[in-house]
Amino acid sequence: MKSTASILATAVVLTTLTGCVTTPDFQMTEEQKNVIPQRWLGPSVQCQESINNLAEWWATWSDPEIALLVEKSQSANTDIRVARENLRQADAAMTIANAGMFPQADGEFRGGRSHFGGTGSNSFQIGLNLSLTLDAGGRYAAAQAAFSDYLYSKASLGQVQTAIAARVAQAYISLRLAQRRVSVAEQNLKTQQEAYDLANWRYKAGLVSSTDVDQAITSLEQTKASIPVYAAQVHQYRNLLAVLTSSRPDEVGQHQVKEIPQPPKNLALSIPGEVLRNRPDVRASEAQVMSAMARVTQARSALFPSLTISGSFGFSASTFGALGDAGTQSSSGFGTLNIPIFHAGSLLAQLEQRNSQLESARINYEASLLKGVQEVEDALNTIWAQQLREKSLREAERSARSAAISAQQDYNAGLQDFTVVLTTLRTLLTVQEALASVEAEISNGYVALYKAVGGGWPVPQEFKENDK
Repeated sequence: MKSTASILATAVVLTTLTGCVTTPDFQMTEEQKNVIPQRWLGPSVQCQESINNLAEWWATWSDPEIALLVEKSQSANTDIRVARENLRQADAAMTIANAGMFPQADGEFRGGRSHFGGTGSNSFQIGLNLSLTLDAGGRYAAAQAAFSDYLYSKASLGQVQTAIAARVAQAYISLRLAQRRVSVAEQNLKTQQEAYDLANWRYKAGLVSSTDVDQAITSLEQTKASIPVYAAQVHQYRNLLAVLTSSRPDEVGQHQVKEIPQPPKNLALSIPGEVLRNRPDVRASEAQVMSAMARVTQARSALFPSLTISGSFGFSASTFGALGDAGTQSSSGFGTLNIPIFHAGSLLAQLEQRNSQLESARINYEASLLKGVQEVEDALNTIWAQQLREKSLREAERSARSAAISAQQDYNAGLQDFTVVLTTLRTLLTVQEALASVEAEISNGYVALYKAVGGGWPVPQEFKENDK
């Protein structure tokens, strides 16, 4: 009884010590708070309404195929599938860590036969072994660290999903841009062919020199040479989409030319603090800080004593049928108190190592906030600049088309030099290519903004509970 009382008393002491070695809750430091602006400095995007679920945002684009490709990538992409397996492993690791806080029980059965002096005997044993380890909060801290690692894997999965969705959208936009460039080049090729035919006719009629014909051929062949380059880009982006969606290239992207997909103008921004906390990379960094804090607690608890209580209960008899009879019972119990005395400074060094890892995690968290601010501001400025550029290029395209038509008419009437015709045609081609590019840049700007604000990633409830 005295021995049992001593063990219980020691357990009570260790339980009390556990309250002294605890993991603090996650709190943003002043340095981290200071990097979050009060408002966005970039030009505001015109918003009609806010979308509650950004995951549905792709379905509101002008081209429904982009939503289908994004949806397929979320289930088929190899990076996302690996991230899901990492989350599965973290879930199992969390279960293993939590098991360390509970008593361990194992059943045991033994049967054997021995010989001595020509006489043989049988022995049978059946029993239950129990063990429980109590320390100064180390095992509980290990469970907290495993839970934080699970949250990190969950946020990392969201980060990969968001990144893949953005890459699919950007690749699809680039595919349609390449197709548009092929179309623009082919249309201008027809116009330049007409200019060549006109110059050749006037040359044969003795109205102009062969220089006009040579210039027309040069311009015609230059435009013709650009078409296979753009056509190759079409195949390259189709191949990229096939990789991102784990598909065959012939299953991705319809062959007919489509307009460059345009996003809805209804992506609303909330205040910077809310936007940044919804980013999966910021939440992943937050989980790393939480995990590092728990491991500091785990390292600190190693400086305190730990107690392992073990016991067994069972039956032992010479025949299997006698197990359980009176007098066959057996039991034992003991406790082991482990007191760290001399480890050549390794325990303190481990604590210092964990503290350094915690500080690194906090710095990485601050870096993720800074990166988030940069990406949002960059996306806002890109959209604003490209929208202004688009207005000017549309006016330039109208003027260039008019100038090209007038130049050809004047040349046909003998009122204009052929060099002016070629210049206006080249200008028209350049402006049309630039206009196609700016349309793609605007769409890509919205994709970047979508990714910067969290990409439709729903913040797990576990994170929300920690925010309270």
